Amino acid sequence: MKSSLLFLVLFVGISCTGKETLNIHLPSDSITTVDSVSLDSLWQDLVFNKGGCLTGGQRANDGRFGGEGCVLTENRRVDWRPFFSHPKEELRDFLIEQFADTSTSRIHTCPFMSASGGEVAVYCLTKIYLINWYDFDPFIEYQDREITSSMDSEQSWLRAILEDPKRREVLIEEWRKL
Repeated sequence: MKSSLLFLVLFVGISCTGKETLNIHLPSDSITTVDSVSLDSLWQDLVFNKGGCLTGGQRANDGRFGGEGCVLTENRRVDWRPFFSHPKEELRDFLIEQFADTSTSRIHTCPFMSASGGEVAVYCLTKIYLINWYDFDPFIEYQDREITSSMDSEQSWLRAILEDPKRREVLIEEWRKL
């Protein structure tokens, strides 16, 4: 029964459409990490196969990350627990390696567009460290910049930084300092 329930939970998709979803609350000990599954395999499955929506919750605010519907919020999507259960430093190094990935993920950043693999990596680091990319000194200019459209937003600014090898390296160095 537990296996069937776990299977159901792991394959229930999340939609940005506002449709009602089934909320299943499992005790934390009912989800176990499988040591034989690599971070890369978990990443590919969660980000490029299953996907989900960040519901605008891709930033840290007042010591908290995400929102009620954010796909990276573990109580919302328990299938992220094995990924985030890895040590911080291991996750940081793995996620930094993803920064150059410009392929489109299945993670949506309401109200804008689907995130690239590199963007999702930054949002995961934001969740882990509760620090936004624009809180680092080299990117502080973005903190108070006004969003004017989907093409002039936090997401598009981050995407431009990640696509520029020099600026991406500056961002990597900031994360490595933590």
